[in-house]
Amino acid sequence: MKPIIQTVAAFTIALVFGASGYFFGKKHSSISPPSARSESSGNSHVRSPRRDVVKTMDVKEMRTRLDAEKNPLTRFKLAVDNLDDWINQNPQDALDWLASQAPTRRRDEVMRMALKQFAENDPKGAADWARKNLSGADLNNMLIIIAGKWARENGLEAATWFQGQPENAERDAAMETIFFNWASDEPAAALEYLKANSSLGDLSATLRKAALAGWAKSEPEAAVTASLALSKTNGDLAQFANTLANWGTVDLAASSQWLLDNLPVGDARTAAAEELAIIFAQQSPEAGLAWLEKLNSGAERDQAASSLIAEWSRNDPAGAAKWATDQKLSDLSSLAMARMTQNFMAKNPTEFQTWRAALSPGPLKDQADKVRSYEVAEDEE
Repeated sequence: MKPIIQTVAAFTIALVFGASGYFFGKKHSSISPPSARSESSGNSHVRSPRRDVVKTMDVKEMRTRLDAEKNPLTRFKLAVDNLDDWINQNPQDALDWLASQAPTRRRDEVMRMALKQFAENDPKGAADWARKNLSGADLNNMLIIIAGKWARENGLEAATWFQGQPENAERDAAMETIFFNWASDEPAAALEYLKANSSLGDLSATLRKAALAGWAKSEPEAAVTASLALSKTNGDLAQFANTLANWGTVDLAASSQWLLDNLPVGDARTAAAEELAIIFAQQSPEAGLAWLEKLNSGAERDQAASSLIAEWSRNDPAGAAKWATDQKLSDLSSLAMARMTQNFMAKNPTEFQTWRAALSPGPLKDQADKVRSYEVAEDEE
């Protein structure tokens, strides 16, 4: 690991609060774990060797020097210069000292880096310190980082510890990360844990969804096959659609072809097609349009096209609007057309006005005209 002083300036944490990137739909599922794999439910991972503590500094002497230094910038630099050894010898003392300093962006960055280093040797200790000393988004993000790495090393230990913590949004977000990462390596163990722990209550459905999403990253065909069976059994098509979409983020061509080859026309295929259409819109709208032609006409194609056009219009509303104007492939939903026209108006009002003026009468023009009514209403306020 690079010394903290060399890496602190580059350290960033993505703000992840209230939603996870592997959840593509809005509905949570309630399913039982799949039995497609034969591995033992025990966790075979062993935590990587801990860093040896080499005492190259006297922590007590260090604290004395810090207390004696009156210049805050010099004092902070002295602490950062010695922080690697300090964290290795007495991480809680180092973190407590950092937390006692005046809050600044640099202090917060150093503290996060110190926590990450602490977690390499003692993820439980690092998570416990974070839970007691951080709050809000800072706590949420730090627990996610610690939980993700811990789960890769020992998913059972990480899940057990976090399950025993007070129930709150931060703990639940960390638990989602644990099951996503744990199931990426050991899906049978992660899903068996959920089956055996009924005390998780409503959270179980969310964690199963996360686990299947993680499994889809490592063994996609096994994951989606198991997820499809479970979704049918429990009447939760969103579960399967989300699992397939996670495969889609890794290999959109393979996942979309799997859907065409393995599912007959029906609600499950339609739900999954909607989710894949969103990913096509994000990665390659042109490929998505070609893929739409392979879908069955009717609800399947219409709903997928609506999802694609709504998502496409977020980044390229003019391109989405041009296709929507000329296409005869599907009937777009009112919601999709509304989002597209609103996005177009917001991004380029002049081009939107020109496009709208040239529209022929019909559903698309009706939706575009509603955007004008919104403008008038705002002007009148």
